[in-house]
Amino acid sequence: MIYILRHFKVKDNSKIWLNSREFNDWVKEYDLFELEYLNLHLPSKIDKTYVSSLARAIKTAEHLDIAYQISDLLTEVKSKAFINTNIKLPKWLWLFIDRVLWFFNANSSENRDMTHKRINEFIEKIDLDDDIFIITHGFFMKQIVRQFKSLGFLCDIDIRPKNGKIYELSKR
Repeated sequence: MIYILRHFKVKDNSKIWLNSREFNDWVKEYDLFELEYLNLHLPSKIDKTYVSSLARAIKTAEHLDIAYQISDLLTEVKSKAFINTNIKLPKWLWLFIDRVLWFFNANSSENRDMTHKRINEFIEKIDLDDDIFIITHGFFMKQIVRQFKSLGFLCDIDIRPKNGKIYELSKR
């Protein structure tokens, strides 16, 4: 069984409308914002826990008080402004355009091929017969779940994975 958790919700009180420089600064600072911690009931059997190397995932694991291994392979897909401009756009639009560029392999910080290579590298390193617990990030989570499904795992995941919700992936 594989269990996957999107880190706890980030308390983001920053402004919504940002120019490109402000957006890039926000992306860097986002990982350092405070989290909304939850008390979760963890699965009774976990052989290994892997956690993204980003601070919000590590803080989530520390709050859960579990032994874990940090992996750079589980970090969120990198984001950055697609154009340098003083025109202010809402954060959601900056992120949406960034993900569209990612999908078409046109994103210079990380494209779809790079993400899938990273996912496959992680999957090759783990034992799929173990009960694995993964703490990662929303967009990346959707991509890794898609890959696990292609390997025969079943999972009902929300269109937008919820922070602090444990999703179960079971073998067919």
